[in-house]
Amino acid sequence: MRYARHMFDKIPNSKNQFLWTSLIRSHVLHGQFSRSILLYARMHRKGVLPSRFTFSSVLNACARLPALLEGKQVHARVIQSGFLSNKVVLTALLDVYAKSGFVLDARKVFDMVDEKDIVSWTAMICGYTKMQMMGEARRLFDLMGEHNVVSCTAIVAGYANSGEMEAAKKLYDRMVEKNSITWVAMIAGYGKCGDVGEARRVFDEIREPNSLCWAAMVACYAQNGFAKEAIEMYEAMREEKVRITEVAMVGAISASAQLGDMEIANKLEQHIEEGCCDRTVFVSNVLIHMHAKCGSKEQAWREFNKMKERDVISYSTMMSALADHGESEEVLSLFLKMQKDGIKPNHVTFTTVLNACSRGGLVEEGCKHFKLMVKNFRIEPLREHLTCMVDLLGRAGKLGQAYDLVKEYTVATDAGVWTALLGASKIHGNAELGEIAARHLFKMEPDNAGNLVLMANTYASFDKWDKAETMRTMMSKYGERKSAGCSWISSLTQNEQMMGRSN
Repeated sequence: MRYARHMFDKIPNSKNQFLWTSLIRSHVLHGQFSRSILLYARMHRKGVLPSRFTFSSVLNACARLPALLEGKQVHARVIQSGFLSNKVVLTALLDVYAKSGFVLDARKVFDMVDEKDIVSWTAMICGYTKMQMMGEARRLFDLMGEHNVVSCTAIVAGYANSGEMEAAKKLYDRMVEKNSITWVAMIAGYGKCGDVGEARRVFDEIREPNSLCWAAMVACYAQNGFAKEAIEMYEAMREEKVRITEVAMVGAISASAQLGDMEIANKLEQHIEEGCCDRTVFVSNVLIHMHAKCGSKEQAWREFNKMKERDVISYSTMMSALADHGESEEVLSLFLKMQKDGIKPNHVTFTTVLNACSRGGLVEEGCKHFKLMVKNFRIEPLREHLTCMVDLLGRAGKLGQAYDLVKEYTVATDAGVWTALLGASKIHGNAELGEIAARHLFKMEPDNAGNLVLMANTYASFDKWDKAETMRTMMSKYGERKSAGCSWISSLTQNEQMMGRSN
């Protein structure tokens, strides 16, 4: 494409509509969507009138990014140029709005198409499924009459993404022809629902699974805690000479982090060094997490410093690694660097920062960053933020301040927040606040045996023996018992047994 553009630029000023359109379309076909839009803008500035092929190509680029603002500008030009009645242009325009999540605008365009073909029907169905409006998507699907593998896959993928696996399976079983997108949608859908056995059944039915199907299965295992199976699947991919995709590599790295196996971690990184997979921002982020979980803060730092491009996840993951190693001051320094680099923190970033302040006992810094989150970045506090703040203030003996915070943000308050306040009240001997926290816990989770035990012990610690006895009587009355403990090794064994049954 670089050479094509060079040749194009050498042509004198008499470049015509056909040449411009050919270059724009070629960029779209090679996935260079942003550049194709820039070329269209240049064409417009040069005063060359676009054809219907120009419009359909640039709208395709806008849909694939998606670039809604640019798509709307092209829409205006379509109206000015008189191509609004062209079916191909309308379908491309419909696709822009549908892929951008503007289904009402997409539907207006869809209703303007006089002779709807399978492409326009499918584009509209995809728009509804993207917004998880499965009722509307299914109504259109039933109305369209003729179906092909693309339209069937669109509705199956929509059901799978929404977690409606029974409906997805009914359509999937009826499909005569299936493709890799269909299989990936089903595997990923079962993975989201935690049904690893069904996901594996789908995978095993595929005669010649491609790299996308393999990667979906690796990811399914990893996200459901079947780390050993995810690594085995990844190794099988290598043995079968299947191309390792970014998704497969990320799944394998995540599994390695779950296992905490440094040997596997180093081997995976070596595979990346050898070029089996591109070292994208996504891959590097998971590598940082993996090294941190395997106990190597130094290797996590090394990966972070290697990155030419970083996003909010890169910084948040590295900060989390530092917080896990008790490096609270370094977390705050990295948070400052993140802002200097122009990257906006999100709620996960602030959870990590507040957690680091809580662990390090940095009360002033914690309060400052909480205010920064709420006032400067307009992030509404979640229960994770409140738990960190209550823990931080509670440890410092600032119980009144902690309680005021809980009352101010009651919407985000859950049992975890009240438990943190209860723990702080016990430590500092504040019987009144401890009782308030205990009452809230009981209201939120009246049948939780753990809460009843905690409340009984709390009342006992404040010498309120009558109330402690009341809690124990309630435990006996409801027949509550503490759940038996389960070790990490036992969990892995249970997973293996489940897999054996499902296979």
